[in-house]
Amino acid sequence: EICHSMKLVTSSSYKFYHFQVAAQMSGTDLKKLEIDLARYLLFADKKNIPTKKQDIFKHVLKDNPRLLPKVLEGARKYLKRTFNYSVCEVDYNKNRYYLLRNNVELPELQLLTRPAHSHSQLALLTIILSMIHMANNALDEKDLWETLKILGIDRTESHVDFGETEKLLNEFVKQTYIEKQKVTTTNGLVVQLKWGMRAYHEVRMSDILQFVASIYDVDKDIWKKQFSSHDGAMDIS
Repeated sequence: EICHSMKLVTSSSYKFYHFQVAAQMSGTDLKKLEIDLARYLLFADKKNIPTKKQDIFKHVLKDNPRLLPKVLEGARKYLKRTFNYSVCEVDYNKNRYYLLRNNVELPELQLLTRPAHSHSQLALLTIILSMIHMANNALDEKDLWETLKILGIDRTESHVDFGETEKLLNEFVKQTYIEKQKVTTTNGLVVQLKWGMRAYHEVRMSDILQFVASIYDVDKDIWKKQFSSHDGAMDIS
């Protein structure tokens, strides 16, 4: 399975304690929390915003944070059975996040779940992620805009397909597809772009590889070694 979930607990006795707490609730109340959590994860997924563990405590479990293992288990089963979604758990920047992954492999079915305007946004995201990767996952933002300008994408102008591209880039950062970092280099303080948490878990590396190969009109195998060395690379075939 592409989604590599990390266990919330490592001790069997700790697990048993939480399931004892869950047992004190009625089956109806517990089921309601499971459905509420599933709906909350779906709502966050529609906005492409990862869900923090603390957000679940605040908006779903409230006075019952110790129920998370049991409620999450029920929400997982509901999402898998009803929508064929998997719940990915990711530790990132000292926080735990939850992402949904669509297990449907047919591209045409995945496109049906996206609004029409997001198709062009996905194209721009693919371009940017490819550029970041080809820069060994550390691309100066200045270099990004210079390259995009050559392609007819100017940060100071509204693009016919992408709209306000600088605003869209910031949206990709908010959605954790891209990460911005200020670093000190020989050129002074610069803003660098890296792959974000969501990109590692959602983007198929073979798609990025094929995209770059198509631009250069070469066989993708010449970059296979480079792409497979990418942290989090997957699905190289």
